[in-house]
Parts: sequence; structure tokens; C-alpha cells
Amino acid sequence: MNNTQLLELFQRYYKGATSEAETNELAALLKDISDEELSDILLKTWNVQDKNQDFFKSDLKEKLLSKIHSQETEDAKIVKMGTRKGTWIVRISVAAAILSLIAFGGVFFLKAGNHNIAQAPANKPLVNDIPPGGEKAILTLADGRKVVLDTASNGSLAVQGGIQVIKLGGQLSYNQQTKSTGVLYNTITTPRGGQYQLELADGSKVWLNAASSLRFPTAFVGGDRTVELTGEGYFEVSHDPAKPFHVKVNDLDVMDLGTHFNISSYTDESTVRTTLLEGRVEVRNAVNHVYLNPGQQAKVNGSQMLIDNDVNVDEVMAWKNGYFSFNNADIKTVMRQLSRWYDIDVVYEGDNDETFSGKIDRKLSLKDLLDGLGQTKVHYRIDGNRKLVILP
Repeated sequence: MNNTQLLELFQRYYKGATSEAETNELAALLKDISDEELSDILLKTWNVQDKNQDFFKSDLKEKLLSKIHSQETEDAKIVKMGTRKGTWIVRISVAAAILSLIAFGGVFFLKAGNHNIAQAPANKPLVNDIPPGGEKAILTLADGRKVVLDTASNGSLAVQGGIQVIKLGGQLSYNQQTKSTGVLYNTITTPRGGQYQLELADGSKVWLNAASSLRFPTAFVGGDRTVELTGEGYFEVSHDPAKPFHVKVNDLDVMDLGTHFNISSYTDESTVRTTLLEGRVEVRNAVNHVYLNPGQQAKVNGSQMLIDNDVNVDEVMAWKNGYFSFNNADIKTVMRQLSRWYDIDVVYEGDNDETFSGKIDRKLSLKDLLDGLGQTKVHYRIDGNRKLVILP
């Protein structure tokens, strides 16, 4: 089959006009074509959309644009796709790990490593879809009052001990209006399916992942600055040598030495991971302590503490940057992340020893994301609204 015939078959597939045999043939052909040929097919398919608005419906067209990822590699090939509204730049990675990750209306074609590109399941029944998480959190004030931040209006939320609490979009900030003489504590908690950004009174910034919490003083009084974390958070600390910044995670203490770092400490994970992006930190528990340089990760499991010198920082920071990133992750590792972000319970009805690699947008609905994984190695059903069953 020449490229013209392949292109026609590809376009017929997305019009829903291919037979089962033709769909199988397309899947096999796409597995073997080069990156340049795949890019050319995508470009020509997009040009068909430009000429014929019925090829991709308008809402699907916008969905497609929002789902195509820019793979951050020096070898990324640039493919320009023209539209009547202007030019869109789409990066299609030719890196060995992920050659392309493209979502068309919730159906992914994943060409990565030795994975095969599988066909979309025929006549798959509709399921209850679940939207992705978003900027959701509850703020507990010093007097015990609770503020639901995702429904609260922008502006001043409270004044506590001379400190004004301000909400602006998905960010909370603490501004000192008068000198604080006492220590008042607030707690911000994100549910499953939520994340939030916080600026502390000293200017330090914190991003909280889903199912996490941070307990912190409204103003830092005294010789140090200490906050308490559960779950996962990314910190950009406003450095002050006179007032060390500490993050407490159970009996673990992470001390800032001029730092950007991420801590993952979920209770359903066996290891607490502190990853340093910039500066230096000391990680200490009752038995051991280590100093980290940028690009290193401290792994703490009980009293054992190890340093990983070869950590993938992009993978660690994927949640903050708006996507999932997996590198040979097993199914349970993947599902733990999905359960937090989509607020779902996961049940396994069979074994699955496959591994997963690639980047996926956290803005996808659960069904779109699962259909993408399903093109390779995941079979599932959704029972009710919040129970995901992984099938053999």
C-alpha cells in the first residue's frame, strides 16, 4: 500500500467508514511507518479538516488541538498545521521513548518503544465519564472555620492576627498588614481530584497535588519557618539564612538551603521521595541525614535513606506541569495516580503485569485517558460514577 492509499484509509477510519478488516490493517500499517510518514499523514489529515469542516466537528477540532502534546526534546520535529484562524505548531517527538502521543476524540495512537499500535475497540459501550480534577481545596482557618476555595469568590477571605488571606483564581496568598505577635495556624487540604497553589507570608510558594494537605502559620514568628505536609507538594522557598525553612513529613524533616524541591509522601506509597530541582536541601530523620544537590532524590523507607542520582525530574514534576508521565510504570502505580486525580476507587478483577511509558494530559476526561491506555494494554469498565474495574 502506498502513502496515498494509507492516507485515504486513515481518513476513512476517522469518518467511521472502515470495516473491521480495514481497521486491523490500518493499525498494523501505522505501527511500521516512519516518523516522517506519520507526520505527513497527520498534516494532510488536518488539511482535509481545514477544507471540510465536517471531517472533524468543531468541538472535536478544539479537543484535538488541546490534546496534542509538545514533547520537550532537542530532536523534536516541527510540523506546521495551517487553519483558517492561523497557524498551529505541533511538535511530534522522535525520541526513542515516545515517538508520538496524539489524541483524536479520545482515541490515542501511541507509538513508543516496542509497543504496538492497537485498533480502537469495536462497538465499545458508552460508560459514565468522569472529568479531570481541578483547582479544589478547603482552607481551615485558625478559629476552625472552613472555606471551600473552589466556590469562594476572589478577594479577601479573612483577616487573622493582622494577616490578610486573599484568593485569586486558583491561588491563595497571605499578606501581612500589621505586625503579628502570636502564631496562628491554617491548613489547606486538597481532595482527591483537586490541586491548589499557595503563597505563604514569607513569599514562599507551594503547589499541592491531589489528596494532600499543608499546615502552616499565617506568619512566621521566631527563628525558623516550619510547615507540615501530607501527600505531595512542590516548594519554591524564599530563602532567608536567618530563618531556616523546614517541611515536616511525619518524622522526616526537609530543610531548605536555598531551594526548589518536590516531596511525595502519600500513605499508599511505601517510600517518601524528596527531589531537588534547584539549590540544596538537607533531609533528616531520627537515624540518618543526607544533603541533596539538584537532580538528586532522597528515598526514605522507614529508617532507610538512599540517594538516587539518576532521577527523571520531568517525570517527578509532571503533575505540577499538567500531565501524567510514566516510565515503565506498572498498572498499580498508574492507577494510584489516576485514583487521586479523578477521585475514583480502583478494583482489580485480574492480573496485569504490563508496564506503561509516555505522557498524558491531565486535562483529559477519565474515559478519554483510559481509551488511550486501552489502545495498548488496559481493559476496564466503570461501575457507577466512581468505581473503576480493571479487567483481565
